[in-house]
Amino acid sequence: MAEDLVPFSSSDVTGRIAAFAASAGPGDIPEPVREIWRQHIADTLACAAAGAALPIAAELRRFALAHGNPGAGAPVIGSNATTSPMLAALSNAFAANALDFDDGFERDGKGMGHPGASLVAAALAALGDSPVTGEAFLAAIIIGAEVNNRLILSVQPSAERFHEVYGIGQHQSVGAAITYARLRGLPAEEMENAIGLAASLTAIPSLHKYNWSHRPIITLKDFVAPAAQAGVQGVELALHGVHGPQRVFDGPQGYWRMVGSDRFDPVQMTATLGTEWLAAEGAFKTYPACRWIAPALEAFEIAWRKSVREPARIERIIIHSFADVGAKMGHFPPANAIDAQFSLPHLLGCIATGRTAGAPWFDDQALSDEKIRHFVSLLSFETDPAMDAAMKGSLRRPSARVEICQTDGRRISAMVECPLGGSRRPLPPGAIWQKVGLLLDQAGLDLSGELEAALRRPETETDLRKALSALFRDYRSRRANASARS
Repeated sequence: MAEDLVPFSSSDVTGRIAAFAASAGPGDIPEPVREIWRQHIADTLACAAAGAALPIAAELRRFALAHGNPGAGAPVIGSNATTSPMLAALSNAFAANALDFDDGFERDGKGMGHPGASLVAAALAALGDSPVTGEAFLAAIIIGAEVNNRLILSVQPSAERFHEVYGIGQHQSVGAAITYARLRGLPAEEMENAIGLAASLTAIPSLHKYNWSHRPIITLKDFVAPAAQAGVQGVELALHGVHGPQRVFDGPQGYWRMVGSDRFDPVQMTATLGTEWLAAEGAFKTYPACRWIAPALEAFEIAWRKSVREPARIERIIIHSFADVGAKMGHFPPANAIDAQFSLPHLLGCIATGRTAGAPWFDDQALSDEKIRHFVSLLSFETDPAMDAAMKGSLRRPSARVEICQTDGRRISAMVECPLGGSRRPLPPGAIWQKVGLLLDQAGLDLSGELEAALRRPETETDLRKALSALFRDYRSRRANASARS
């Protein structure tokens, strides 16, 4: 059986993880890891500020405010009001992931979730009435990310099981719980209980039920928002005396089995814990889209720049990639903004029509643009056997090649082997801060003053909520400010 490929350990994996989560301090985190996570946090908050503009994000915000306790004091991005920590985490994580522009955990081109959205949202949920320092905020998120990354690596399934059942961000409930617990003041001896509760509240893995064949794509897609909510809820339940499963990661019926995997590698969880920081293995997106189609978007953008860039002088555009690109991502027209993030024809049309990446790709004008519709008529998809094998095997590494065939007989081609922004192809220095500035501008905010200081050096802040107060305002007033500036 597949689960026999990796032997079980008799050691207390859960206890060791809980002890690390409770006892690791800011001084234990190397400076390079801290700098990487300053960028992850800034990227996540900028994605949330811009993502809060989407109508569906506004609906989630209204839901969180209507059903939560306004006296609980947890801030909500895009609103002056507050709500309960659990629903604030849900709303803020959804906003961070709303544009599908948020960060990832990636190894060798293989993506494994969007940790920033869940972990940063869980940390924001702890910014209630009592001041939280930026140093505590940064450390809590990094320690949560360290466990998060080790957890998803340890439960990676076989290729066969992946195609049966998998979840993108469901596991992030555990990292979210650790992050929130540290800031909420959970006693150290209760950390394992909170982890068990958060793990047992994990949403079922649902990647293969995203409505790939019956669009639109599900609203909650990567499940980073339910994961943030589950993590916060697990901690709050622990604080109220609720008992969760003990040693939830251990044994043949452990968490790996609960999330549908057929493999568990306990060594990934605890080996070098506290000395080697897997939290440093992050990735950043360069397109507001599903990471699987980022190579196709980049390859097209490279080829498009070399072409005539006039649809009337182009015969056809061929996208060579793995089979699911055409079968699942080739849908057009998209029904809404979330659906558009998984519609490669729409996204390519946004590049071809010169739209700035981010919210402008998903506004009403983009979704109804006749120029995009005409451009899409030029597209065709072909499965590349080697690329398909790389994506369907254990590598799960997306790649693409794009050919633009012009009426003058020229064929312009570009190939991208894996997404830009991960360890295989890191972004150039300064690129993340350019992206942060772009997204904040789309939200009517500036990367300057107190907000810039809080994003670039959060550990210098004695009251992080106050320093980030520009984010916690009614989105309509911020949008009006952006319109006035333009």
